[in-house]
Amino acid sequence: MKKSIKYAGIAAATLLAVAPVVAPVVSSTTTVQAATATSADADAYVAAFKSSATYNKAQAAQFNTADFDKKIGATTFLSNDFFKNFLSGKDAGSLTDDNASVKFTATDSNNKELDAAGVQTALNGAKAVNFNVALSYFTEGTNTTTKNFTIALTPTSDQTSTITSLAAKFTTPYDVNYGSNTADAKAQKSTDLSLTDQSEKALLSDTNEVSEYSLGGFFNSYADALNGGTAASVGSTFTTTDGSSTEYYQPITVTVSADSALGVYLKANSNSSTYTVNGSSKTTTDNGKVGTDADGNTTLTFVRTVNVAAQSDSDWTVKDVKGIVKTNSDKAFYTLHNDADELVSNRALDKNSSWQTDKVRTNTAGDKQYRVSTHEWIPSTDVTFDGSEIDTGTTDPAGALTVTKLDKNKIINVSTSGMVYFLYNSKGVKSDTRALGGGTSWQVDKTATDAAGNTYYGVSTDEFVKVGEGVTLAN
Repeated sequence: MKKSIKYAGIAAATLLAVAPVVAPVVSSTTTVQAATATSADADAYVAAFKSSATYNKAQAAQFNTADFDKKIGATTFLSNDFFKNFLSGKDAGSLTDDNASVKFTATDSNNKELDAAGVQTALNGAKAVNFNVALSYFTEGTNTTTKNFTIALTPTSDQTSTITSLAAKFTTPYDVNYGSNTADAKAQKSTDLSLTDQSEKALLSDTNEVSEYSLGGFFNSYADALNGGTAASVGSTFTTTDGSSTEYYQPITVTVSADSALGVYLKANSNSSTYTVNGSSKTTTDNGKVGTDADGNTTLTFVRTVNVAAQSDSDWTVKDVKGIVKTNSDKAFYTLHNDADELVSNRALDKNSSWQTDKVRTNTAGDKQYRVSTHEWIPSTDVTFDGSEIDTGTTDPAGALTVTKLDKNKIINVSTSGMVYFLYNSKGVKSDTRALGGGTSWQVDKTATDAAGNTYYGVSTDEFVKVGEGVTLAN
């Protein structure tokens, strides 16, 4: 009997342990409703901001890029370090962070959308910025309504510079060698173009004034280059139909930064006498045309003449010199040419700088250039030379040549296009009128040596070229 009672007690305890606990019955559900606002509240909030205002440098520095294009509580936005500067002082109504939020984007004066970094750059550069604000607020339950308004900001007058005159300078004609690459002239960034204001301030390097500038293609007429007419048919190298010199015309286009002092000046003075192109008043020339590109940006177009030398002008006569060349001061920098007389695209000489020179070359057109590094030359018109030509005499120092006839003719290669190589007769006298052009090959029928042991190859009856750098025997 005791055993049965024991098990019964255990069973009862087990039932009690697993029996469900009865929860109280909830007769209704309570929903928390968001705070609501009225259209009048939103109107009061919008009216609390100025629709247009000016800003100074200190205020521009208060702009926080972290808030850009994000939802911000309505009351938090009122206390934003940057935007609180542009409150009208009116009551902002009853909108709070609980019932309303703000999100803003921005555009420049040309209605071009700006990202956060673009806004900061524009403000720091004293540019106009339009802030487009979307105010969203609860009207009933979870329903929202949005009101949009704009805060148009322009820099204070003490931030903006004023241009009262403009001077443009660039090289024209720009001389290129027959057979040189047209791509070099198209891609040449160092056009030596300069734009300066009345204080000789350089405008091209100031992104607040100029966003970019570039070279265009080639045209057969000045008018086509200036007005975007039909381009000339020019291949990869400059050539002419009969080998004589010819001219092309190439536009240089400057894109003016929005809301810049340069843009303001050009709008009011596009043909003013205070605007000069290469020293000539703009009133006397149509060079330097003011226009507008597809994006609505103000542009300034100049046209330079590109003079392609005659085919025969590609031959240079080189002489040794010893001295210093000093660059002129009327440009910011001076461009260099390589051995083939093509423009060096990534190097130039600063104004008023001095450089040692060891050679001078002259072509049949009379163009003269001084060598300032192993393969770089500068036109004589860009420098002042202080020194003298080295008088080597008309006879080679080693004297007359000992000539040996070859059993079989051979071929020599004369490398480095654009250079010339002197010729000597059997007496060791150097020719002042004839030389071999670089990038050519010649058949030789004899060799010669001088007293110093130098070797020469005979390329005609009594003309010899000295073996050395650039003169090699073909395999």
